[in-house]
Amino acid sequence: MLCRSFPAKPGAGHASAARAHRLFLERRRVYNRLYMRSWRADPRHRACEREHRRQWHYARKLRDALRVHHPYANDRGCPVCGFCRKNPPVTKVWRLEIRDLAPRGYVEVRVPYCGEC
Repeated sequence: MLCRSFPAKPGAGHASAARAHRLFLERRRVYNRLYMRSWRADPRHRACEREHRRQWHYARKLRDALRVHHPYANDRGCPVCGFCRKNPPVTKVWRLEIRDLAPRGYVEVRVPYCGEC
């Protein structure tokens, strides 16, 4: 007894299903793009988004200002390389830092260095 629910070729149904899925995704992308364009063009939404960004920016600046940490330390307070900010330092190197109030216009500073970056 033959089963008629499956195609004779194993790949024939899969190819048409994949093509239908790609067509569905493309139509959804077009719809989403047009919807977001119209949403962003609405002055009420633009004002709301601007206010949200302003509040987020203020909260981020406040959070960064209240965070007390060493300039060459990660969020947990562990010392890190002053250049890549990833690896632990093994030595310190001398670098010149430009300062307006310095007598010669720059000062020498010691920066932790991991030796790899």
